[in-house]
Amino acid sequence: MAIVGFFSKNSTIKLQNEWEKRLRIYLPSINLVPLLSEHAEQVTTALLWKPPIERLKDLKNLKGLISLGQGVDHILKSNSIPTYIPIVRIVDPYMAKSMSHWVILSILNFVRDTYGYYEQEKLKKYEPRKELNFLSLKIGVYGVGAIGSVVAKDLYNLGFKVEAWSRTKKEIQGVNCHYGENSFEQLIKKCDIHVCLLPLTQSTTNIFNKLIFANMKYGSCFINAGRGDHVVEDDLIENCKSGHISSAILDVYRDEPLPKDHKFWEIKNIRIWPHVAAETNPETAAKQIANAINCINKGELPPNTIDRNLGY
Repeated sequence: MAIVGFFSKNSTIKLQNEWEKRLRIYLPSINLVPLLSEHAEQVTTALLWKPPIERLKDLKNLKGLISLGQGVDHILKSNSIPTYIPIVRIVDPYMAKSMSHWVILSILNFVRDTYGYYEQEKLKKYEPRKELNFLSLKIGVYGVGAIGSVVAKDLYNLGFKVEAWSRTKKEIQGVNCHYGENSFEQLIKKCDIHVCLLPLTQSTTNIFNKLIFANMKYGSCFINAGRGDHVVEDDLIENCKSGHISSAILDVYRDEPLPKDHKFWEIKNIRIWPHVAAETNPETAAKQIANAINCINKGELPPNTIDRNLGY
């Protein structure tokens, strides 16, 4: 029997049971146990989302960790996981398309002024609103890995002009790709809509700050589905209040769930989503996780094992 530890912050036992049900299709003998239970001390593998890292130090038989999402910053942040333990992330086409749908929805809401029509509807006001010319808009997508590349490609296929930025050189058909620090700043100045899908690393923490927002065009739209720590929140608030950022659509925050007394809630041109842009789907991701568990137990390096030096 494969005993696997499980922890997903703010979730219920229902989610653990769902994962166990899906994983048993590929690993009939698997048994998921709560990471915080005494049974977890037997595990060799753990499935995690924002776990209490200190607990992992008690697991003497641990051979590998699997993130229940695309990001692994929630595991790496303590810098205490031994380097001989592989950390695996999920790379799922379903997640990539879900993210693409959310980004497209957010951009179309901005371009077509959906929220303005919602307000008119309340007033029974039947009147056309200004629509932005999508042909003249430039969209910057920051972070074009497994998910971001799908988003950039889908936006291009919808007729948008798409500029992409990444740490290393990438090629995406129809998309103007850039890489390196200098090109990041150039992209910030030339685009009208900015979409952050970056991994969270030491170099990308606080990457969207006062200086960067100031270099964006007046009236820009900022969309963040990367991580909350990519953004200096007070700087974003200041630019939204002034109108320099005309609309911000956010799915991630420094503190989650977003505190009820957070300033974001009070600002009309900031739209709040509860970290649902691209949720991990047990049905579509179970096969690759089962394979990773098998690899770990055999002493093999699983696909999608991260590079510790890069942080993803």
